[in-house]
Amino acid sequence: MAITLIARKMNRFFIFISAVLILAACNKKKHFDGPNFYEDNFTSYDSIQDLIDGDNEHWSFFQKTLDENSLTIDTSIYHSGGKSFRSYALTETNNLVSKASINKQFMAFWEDEVVAVEVWYYIHGNAPAEWLFLFDLEEKIPIGAGPGIRLALVDEELTVEHKFPNPNIYQNDATAIKFPRDEWVKVNFEALLSKKEDGYIKVWQNDVLIIEQMDWQTLPKDILYFNLGTKAMYNQIEFGATANGSDSPVTVNVDDVRVEVLP
Repeated sequence: MAITLIARKMNRFFIFISAVLILAACNKKKHFDGPNFYEDNFTSYDSIQDLIDGDNEHWSFFQKTLDENSLTIDTSIYHSGGKSFRSYALTETNNLVSKASINKQFMAFWEDEVVAVEVWYYIHGNAPAEWLFLFDLEEKIPIGAGPGIRLALVDEELTVEHKFPNPNIYQNDATAIKFPRDEWVKVNFEALLSKKEDGYIKVWQNDVLIIEQMDWQTLPKDILYFNLGTKAMYNQIEFGATANGSDSPVTVNVDDVRVEVLP
């Protein structure tokens, strides 16, 4: 009799906990909801200030960590439409990360969704660009940089780097393709978001599949960064020279950005 009573209480407890978790998940999605689609070809802007409209209809903010860095609308080099976004970033100075990028916040890419990104890049010159970061998909948190996934150049090749404990994903040495300079290059990125090792990441360069990592954790675990809980989502995208870890200044043009969740 006592065992039956305990079993009933345990069953009620688990039902209660399940209901709480379901309600929390619903409230979380309602509270942190946002668009899961954005595209921009920069043709509607006359100056860089036009990108920030204050209502997050366009971009949310710039990151220019050094005074010498610059962000401009370029009418001389573009992929389509007559304009592109141009970022110039010096090397790291006095241990300050050098950034010249644009960010869009308050988006919503949830666990079990597939995020797809298409963007065109034009990297100027032939100076080494080791650990030049070009794109960040991340979650904004109160302390430090949000955990997420980044695309970087390593040995002049596109590489996937994580802002949470997970190995980098490199191209296969036998088939690796260098990133061209002084020409427009199309980059496609696709990720199935998961906190377990059942997600995936794929990267294409000029329509050639260069990275395919299956059975992969693509979201950070719940407890991270001084026990701040993550929300099983990403809500911020960043383009340009999102961090210049190379020994040389870099100039990067960005055009025809498209970010979406696949059906």
